[in-house]
Amino acid sequence: MFTQNDLFDIAVKMEENGKAVYCRAMEKTKDKQLLDLLQWMADEEECHSNWFLSQKKRLPQGDDDLEVMLPDILKEMMGKNSLSLDEVDFGMINTPEQMLKTFIMFENDTILFYEFLETFLESDATREGVRKIIEEEMAHVEKLTLMARSYQNPPVAD
Repeated sequence: MFTQNDLFDIAVKMEENGKAVYCRAMEKTKDKQLLDLLQWMADEEECHSNWFLSQKKRLPQGDDDLEVMLPDILKEMMGKNSLSLDEVDFGMINTPEQMLKTFIMFENDTILFYEFLETFLESDATREGVRKIIEEEMAHVEKLTLMARSYQNPPVAD
């Protein structure tokens, strides 16, 4: 059984894991454009983590009104890695394009979780906040996709 508090804990952990992965990826590339994108992504994940922490603090202490049964997969997400990133061997990623595709997969998994989380939220304001984060995660996917395409089809020199 999970409470709304637990769901926020999972969201915070996912965002912290995302930030850590983007920071580690920054150590593996010298591509300035990719470094800038990864730094932006890490900063976004930190903002999202802070938002979920602030929502968690607003919950009444000991509030167990919203208890839900969730699949065991959510328990696994609370580990060091979340969602699809726990299965990725970053040592096998040899190109920026592969790295970007991996991050797209992670961001899409995050969106799915937040859409799931949204259904358990009672506060309209909190649901709106989660919806905003989902939109930001979608913007991440768009930016990552555009950058991945630029590696597939590099600009032609005149």
